[in-house]
Order: sequence, then structure tokens, then C-alpha cells
Amino acid sequence: MEEYRYKVSDFEGPLDLLLYLIEKNKVDIYNIPIAEIADQFNAYVAQIESFDVNYGSKFFLMAATLLQIKSRNLLPKTEVTGDEDDDDPEEDLVRRLVEYKRMKEAALIFADLKEKRQYFMSRERTPFAYEAKFSGVIEKDALLRAFQIVRKAMREKEPPQTVHIEREICSVAECTEAVTNLLRKAREPQTVVAVFRRCRTRLELVMTFLAVLELLKVGRCRTVSDGEEGNTLALQYVG
Repeated sequence: MEEYRYKVSDFEGPLDLLLYLIEKNKVDIYNIPIAEIADQFNAYVAQIESFDVNYGSKFFLMAATLLQIKSRNLLPKTEVTGDEDDDDPEEDLVRRLVEYKRMKEAALIFADLKEKRQYFMSRERTPFAYEAKFSGVIEKDALLRAFQIVRKAMREKEPPQTVHIEREICSVAECTEAVTNLLRKAREPQTVVAVFRRCRTRLELVMTFLAVLELLKVGRCRTVSDGEEGNTLALQYVG
């Protein structure tokens, strides 16, 4: 069976052609028979008749590099002094080949992933159960002050040197429902302090605080100013 003969234009560049010749001859990339590979490389370059200058010049430059390495290997070995240039063009060429081979293998992997990607379908974004509806202004400082007032009062009521060990079952969802029912049944806005004071434990107080924030976020209640001076923060059910 006659082997397919590649043209120089079939390769992306001189490194691509050189890597092809190395794999074709089944030689170690770290121990390249320069004389043989250089002759084969020059045979390909000699076929160039008309080409792009920028593209073809790269092949001629690589051919010159291979000839330089080939001539260095034919010369007798001499001791390298400290004043001489110790750069080895063959080592530099091997390093470039190894790096190019890695990049080419990575490109094949990405090309395969791109090919497989076309058989997948993208799922649309899952819509939220609700959209945030902010009503009014969430006065964070006022909420925090109310929380601290109730927390301080709760701490003062606890008997000294008393440790309570019990499992408290309380969730944000439960407290959200409780606060919602409280505001829905109330005829007038309820102060935040009054809402927090219904809590019996520290855990329930924290969960209620989070529940109030959640209700304000989704727009099921809003903050209003209550009191004669209008400086008391209250909550009103919106629905």
C-alpha cells in the first residue's frame, strides 16, 4: 500500500513537520538522529516552489538550524571554555519540540471536547420561586437595635450560673410563618421589638431576625415609622 505523501503546506509550521518526521521514523524526541531527520526535512523544503514569504521563511530557518546542528555533530568535540557561548541549539530545539507536542496534544483534547459538546443541550435557568420585591427602606440599624434590646432583656431574665442543655427545634421557615401570621392578624403595624419579644429562646430570636429580613426581602411586609416622633420601627403586612 503506497504511503500518502504530505506536502509542506499540509503542516502548520516547521515544528509540525519536524514532529511528524520524528514520529514517522519512530525515534526518541530526546535523542534525535539529526543527520537523517535533517535530510528528510530538507527534502520536503526543496519541494517548495511558490509560497508565502512569511510562511516559507520559517521552514528555511528551521532547515538552517538543522544543518547547523548537523555540522556541529560532525566536528570533533572540543572542551568548552568559560568565554565561549554554551548555548546548545540542539537542546533548544528539543525543548521547543516537547513544548509544541504538549500544546498539540492539548489542542486535540479540546477539539474532542468541542465535538462532544454539540451533542449536549443547555438547560435554561431555573426560575426562582419568587422575585424580590423591596417595599420601602430596610432600616438595618433600627432592626439591629431592636434585636439588641430583646437580646439584652432575655439575658437579664436568665438566672445566674444556670446551664440549659436541650435540643431546640426551630427553623427560619417556622419563624417566617409565625411572623406572617402575627402581622396578618394585627390591625396595626407591629413594632420590631414586639415581634422579637415573642421569642422564648436565643435560637428562636436569631431565626425570627432572619425571618424578618426574608419577609422584607420578598416584599411580604414593609417597614413603617411608628410612635409620636416617628422614630420607632414597625412592620406592616403586605401580602
